[in-house]
Amino acid sequence: MLRLEERSLSGSFNSMVERFKLRIADFSTTPFGRYRSDGPKSGEVFRDDVLEPAIMNHDKVELILDGVAGLPSSFWEEALGGLIRKGWKSEVLRQKLDLIASDRDLQVFVRLGWRYIAEAKPSTRPGRR
Repeated sequence: MLRLEERSLSGSFNSMVERFKLRIADFSTTPFGRYRSDGPKSGEVFRDDVLEPAIMNHDKVELILDGVAGLPSSFWEEALGGLIRKGWKSEVLRQKLDLIASDRDLQVFVRLGWRYIAEAKPSTRPGRR
């Protein structure tokens, strides 16, 4: 069963922020592929069906990397860089998204994820966010 949500509130009474915990390992411990056509555990499926709705519906999303065997670049770049191509602004993602890895072997993917966001080029279509 896919367990994607844990909510908590943090901050002072006047600045309560809802934190939504999203574990990639609950989507797949072995995510793979860039496009939906690559399979049900691809970066596009994760981005469109799980990550983007979480970002849209919550103040802050803690994307937890622990528990995956690894994050292939095709999956990881499509999941994060694809948000920029869909019209999200990197500044907004920096405010709404925390990439978290307590596993030392996965911490490289935190830096790589922010790099994919920074280097992605927006689509030529007008952005929505």
